[in-house]
Amino acid sequence: MTAPRIGKTVWAITAIYFFQASYARVYVLLPAYLAASGITDPKRVGWLVGAFYISTFARPFVGFFTDQAGFRRVLAISGALATVSSVGLLFTDPAATFLMTAWRILGGTSFSFFGVALTAYQSVAVTGSDRGASFSVVTAVAGLPYLLVVPFCEVLVARGYLRAYLLVPAFLALAIFAGSFLLPHVENPARTKQPGKSRPLLGKPQVLALLFSITLFCSVDACLLSIAGLGREKGTAVSGFLAATAVTSVLVRFFGRSLVDSLPRIRMAWTSGAASGVFLILAALPAVRGGTLFVALGALYGVFIGLGYPALLALIGDVAEPGNQSRLTSRFWFLMGLAYMGMPVIVGVLAAKTGYAWAIILSNLVLIPLLAAVGLKWEKLEAPRVA
Repeated sequence: MTAPRIGKTVWAITAIYFFQASYARVYVLLPAYLAASGITDPKRVGWLVGAFYISTFARPFVGFFTDQAGFRRVLAISGALATVSSVGLLFTDPAATFLMTAWRILGGTSFSFFGVALTAYQSVAVTGSDRGASFSVVTAVAGLPYLLVVPFCEVLVARGYLRAYLLVPAFLALAIFAGSFLLPHVENPARTKQPGKSRPLLGKPQVLALLFSITLFCSVDACLLSIAGLGREKGTAVSGFLAATAVTSVLVRFFGRSLVDSLPRIRMAWTSGAASGVFLILAALPAVRGGTLFVALGALYGVFIGLGYPALLALIGDVAEPGNQSRLTSRFWFLMGLAYMGMPVIVGVLAAKTGYAWAIILSNLVLIPLLAAVGLKWEKLEAPRVA
């Protein structure tokens, strides 16, 4: 099987996606920065970390804004907002909670604008049989900041170079802003669409199936956010599981990118989500105490997450009618955000009664059949077009 050729447009998208992923990932060290600055109250730290995701509720409206302003302009706005946010954090006293919160919300808003606009841009810019491969390559770099950028920033914080640490996201935000102007121009079909020529977005069964599927798929993946609690319960480190997941997901997305185009995408999407849930259940079993088996399960989990996510992204372009890509993408990202916000709460509530192991097991025992039911129903619908 010959891997599809990746053109300049995809590499340009990949580069700007890497800058944005790095911008978001470096703030995983924000609690360490705050602690080094004398801010140790868990409630305040948690609030400042979580404030980034408040903009999730604005995502359904980003598609409309993208249709009006155009892809590259929204990406440039995203870079500008990220720059203002990072510079604001750089010059704000960490004890000034209100201002710190405002900058974090602004940074999260830039992330929401970016995610919707870039996914919609790629759905229009990359057409035909290489669409799935393009999403595999772009999403493959999502884990690279943890290997290339975050360790460098961790050294800066550990050695007390706190201002230098905050300069890193500022430079990354400037790269996002500049990179948005270097992307090839792609006309948004929504700006030339004639009224009355397309069906309502949510009136199409394929669209509803995609939105249900991404919600369930991300709900499975969101269970991973509670793995630290599982590790404490088992008395084992989870870093090996997470590292294995990151490595295999990157490898399968890059070297197996042709699979997303050569195999049925709908089946790949739902079966990958179901398989990921199975491996999470196995990893949570009380008999699995850690070691090689735990890491191997993380590697297998990464393989299927690595396949399923780009397949679902590629399906946006397959099922959306011309002119509806931005609106569908905004709802896609909104439901993703809700899944990642809601599942840790659900797992936490269950864990308070059953422990983390059974909370993760029970959650996935519900999610896997639902994924299968939606996926099998979706396969019976008319096959989505590939434009």
